[in-house]
Amino acid sequence: MAEVVQLLQAYFAGERTPLVEVPVDLDYETAFFGRCAAALRTVPRGEVVSYGELAALAGAPGAARAAGTFCARSRLSLFVPCHRVVAADGLGSYGSYGVDYKRRLLALEGYPDAL
Repeated sequence: MAEVVQLLQAYFAGERTPLVEVPVDLDYETAFFGRCAAALRTVPRGEVVSYGELAALAGAPGAARAAGTFCARSRLSLFVPCHRVVAADGLGSYGSYGVDYKRRLLALEGYPDAL
């Protein structure tokens, strides 16, 4: 646990950290959600995908709304980086965390359009 805390502290200090390598339980209530989580962990730091692109990566092209539902329900935030999923026309929302927090995370990762 101490190692994970150190990784999180380094992440928020702006360091490149391998958060997606931290083992997490990807056993979701649907196979599609599990595939979304696995696919999202492959999106590199500083890059984003749209909800539609996430759905396609998870093997269900056209299921953008379902990908959005996955992101809204995710409780593994930084380890399954839903902040890297954006709307087709902009950053989109970030649930109860808010879009400002999403911008902060993307800026920490060097995403150029975060601000």
